[in-house]
Amino acid sequence: MSSPHAIETYTPGCVAQKMTLLIVSLLILAFGLSQLGAPLRLLLFGHRSEAEAISVTRTKVGMPDLVMHSDNEIVANQAPHDRSYVYWNDFVIHTEAGERIPVRANVGSRISPLFPLRNADGLPTTVIVCYNPENPRRIIFPTLIGTWLVPSLLALGGLAGAVVASFLLYWARRPIELPHISAPSEPTGQK
Repeated sequence: MSSPHAIETYTPGCVAQKMTLLIVSLLILAFGLSQLGAPLRLLLFGHRSEAEAISVTRTKVGMPDLVMHSDNEIVANQAPHDRSYVYWNDFVIHTEAGERIPVRANVGSRISPLFPLRNADGLPTTVIVCYNPENPRRIIFPTLIGTWLVPSLLALGGLAGAVVASFLLYWARRPIELPHISAPSEPTGQK
């Protein structure tokens, strides 16, 4: 038995806006993946070494840099309430060719240095790094979350946006059948 009521449909539309959302999401995804590319290449194909902490440099715009060579010096010069200072750990890498290359961590800190100069045993702090053997100054610190956090969030956000935009775009031109809701004066068949 067929229903005497006409089938009503709704077409969401807004194809141009949903296509724009998809394109922007794909661009964000591509940018995030491009930012992950260099660290991943160094992690997979670069050489690994231990970087030895040699100093901490405190920088502030408009002021001369202060280079500190001991943990006592760092404690004496810390300014925990002044967040305009940036503390950079400086390291030296011993390459497979026997060179000593000075490098700076790619992430600074506003409160205190990321790494102390000496570990609990009194030895220089060492950190695993991956470097390009052709250009040893190109390094990554694979254990620092800052190396991976922002590019990963961009890539995941772009992927999520692309999935949502694809779903919305898929249904943008398709008519959706609306259920029939009877008016109060129509008989419902119930007693």
